[in-house]
Amino acid sequence: IPLGIVTVLFFAGPVIMGDASHFAKVVYMCVTYFIWEFFYTIGDIPFWGLSAAISPNPLDRSRVIKSARLISGIIGGLASTIITACVDLGKNGVVPIKAAFLVMSIIAGTFGMWLFSLAGTHTKERVVPTNNEPKIRDCFKFLFTNRPLLTLVFSDLIAVLEGIAGIFSVYYYTLCLGMNSLSIIAGLPGTIVGWVTYPVMEKLEKRFNSRQIVVGATFFHAAVTVVVFLIGMNFYTKPIVIVPLLMILNISNAFKSSIKSVIPTKMYGETIDYMEWKTGERNEGMAFSALTLIGKLTASLATAMGTLLIPMVGLVRDDSLDMMVISPDSPINTQFWLWALITVIPTLLGLLALIPYKFYDLDSKKLETIRKEILERRGATSAAKEAE
Repeated sequence: IPLGIVTVLFFAGPVIMGDASHFAKVVYMCVTYFIWEFFYTIGDIPFWGLSAAISPNPLDRSRVIKSARLISGIIGGLASTIITACVDLGKNGVVPIKAAFLVMSIIAGTFGMWLFSLAGTHTKERVVPTNNEPKIRDCFKFLFTNRPLLTLVFSDLIAVLEGIAGIFSVYYYTLCLGMNSLSIIAGLPGTIVGWVTYPVMEKLEKRFNSRQIVVGATFFHAAVTVVVFLIGMNFYTKPIVIVPLLMILNISNAFKSSIKSVIPTKMYGETIDYMEWKTGERNEGMAFSALTLIGKLTASLATAMGTLLIPMVGLVRDDSLDMMVISPDSPINTQFWLWALITVIPTLLGLLALIPYKFYDLDSKKLETIRKEILERRGATSAAKEAE
């Protein structure tokens, strides 16, 4: 309920603040966003922690994660499509964009939060935590004692380099192709493939371990990206060529993104099993708080890096148009660099995030041994309690 209320207040800022000063608007945005993040995090950490506590069976966990990612992907994709269309319609005066955002926030704050609450009212934890309430120092100790978790955290931190593509996507569609709504057309095939990838993933999990799946999907996408970039480097302002190329790129990216939205989350659950096997204690809260923290940190860092690059690639703000434009004095080919920044540059930098995976040693055989011993311990503990 608090998260729903703050969601509406946050997106209603342009309507509520009206003609207030720029400083007041910035203060309103920062305060409401901080409060929104606070309540969202309170719900998000236990939500994903449930994926490890809802069942001791790794296949059950994987199905739960895939279902959650699929449904949220569909709803999130729909919201992104509507927002993209509203941007173009708002520029042309067809849709009052402030009102559109307000209506969407009301829907998200009511219906969306009701869906979110179902995770708390209609689930059961079948793997009960064995430790007492941890102190802050225990949280840091847990992170550095859990080597597999630490490798995943380092990988996610390095992956921030790949996030800069999203910063420049709107600029590319607007300033190079002339219409932001073309991103809807270019992204539609990828959206469909993203949904199809979830049921296919179960077949991949039967043949490969988690690390192999992530590494394979990442290299496959990198290869596709390089080919798309090379073909489009002479046509980056021609929608008739670029849109089909971006369709191919988005299909590849959707395949990789769907895998990386499920498999690493499952791997975080594997690190919890590892700690229970190693220390006798498990704590979903600490592991998935690391996942949530890294997610927020990398998103912030990607935005900061993208912001620093904006003037370097020749983009300036035109106050009369209330938007970013290509500087007439730019010494570089801004349109070409925008093409590179949404394709090959972030993807190749993202390959660096695979380096920590070399040190992730929870393969299928080791996990099978760990889970077998954990079940034996639980059985012995249960028998001892019954005997008492």
